[in-house]
Amino acid sequence: MTRKDFLRAGFGGLAGILASTGLIKCGSSPAGPTPPTTSKTFTSTSANSHSHSFTIQNADVQSPPAAGISGDTSSSSSHTHTFAMTQAQLQSVNGGGSVVITSGSSATGGTHTHDFTITKWF
Repeated sequence: MTRKDFLRAGFGGLAGILASTGLIKCGSSPAGPTPPTTSKTFTSTSANSHSHSFTIQNADVQSPPAAGISGDTSSSSSHTHTFAMTQAQLQSVNGGGSVVITSGSSATGGTHTHDFTITKWF
């Protein structure tokens, strides 16, 4: 066996080992950056042993509607709460500020409220 044959056999074997262990991947594209999310779900503080969540869209923070945003939180302990942010609060978040939003009390879940701390995520 010549030196050239020896090296060819050695490198061929090494390539086979690397391919079989997944260190060499043929035909796959390299992993790119994770695409940005278009929304974020925020979770409230706990009150009466439960919490709620509310999802905000990037677009509502980047271009806050004049009327702000509002809606119901997730359901927990058999009730929801109202969530509302003004245009000014959304603008503050878009500028890098942190805003604490206190939910409305629930019609069916008692008179407690929950706080949501909203910060820019994108």
